[in-house]
Amino acid sequence: MRIAKLLLTGIAALVFANATQAQDHTYDYWDEPYIVQALLGAVQFENLKLDVENGAETEEIDLSIIPQIGAGWGTIPKGDRFQYGLECSFLFGFMADDISFYSTPRGATIRISTSMWMFDLAGGPYASLFLDKNHKVRIYAAGGPLLTYASYSSDWEEDGASIPEEDNNESAFGIGLYARTGFEFRIYDAGMLGLGVRGSWANVDLTDVGGSSDLTGIAAFVSFTAGL
Repeated sequence: MRIAKLLLTGIAALVFANATQAQDHTYDYWDEPYIVQALLGAVQFENLKLDVENGAETEEIDLSIIPQIGAGWGTIPKGDRFQYGLECSFLFGFMADDISFYSTPRGATIRISTSMWMFDLAGGPYASLFLDKNHKVRIYAAGGPLLTYASYSSDWEEDGASIPEEDNNESAFGIGLYARTGFEFRIYDAGMLGLGVRGSWANVDLTDVGGSSDLTGIAAFVSFTAGL
């Protein structure tokens, strides 16, 4: 639902931006020997659910949808309508499950506050194709290796008193692959706005806190690219 709302907002922005473009405008290119891209969206992982145990009780913490913000850098593209180059990008995501309540065998109420933040660094070749001769609309694709870092923590309270003996903190590095694609509309000289999707596949060991070691996700994002 969150990703759907994000996509609808992005589509509305694209329609408005494209409608305000001048019909016969000649676009200039900036002078820097690179392009930059800003990314804002959310990722949905297949199975980012952690089992937290307290004696005979088990609580499942669902952190599958994580908002993300990030940026990318690319070499200045070679070619005219079909272009290619190299890129690198980073994404930061954070999610908190504020509270979960359940009763212990003693009849007490446990409050669990959890949080997870993730950072990934990725890079590889990219290619794009302008669909018109005026370079107003383009589609693009990229892919390559991925390095991920994830950190999870949880705080416990039993009837307002902390439970210090419970340690549910974990952090781990992982490596994998990413692939992404999208489309963009030009909104001004050397600036484009668009929508994209990104798949990621990494091995991040979270089994110590009741998770899995495979982290597979699909992200949707709004992008702004400068330098094309």
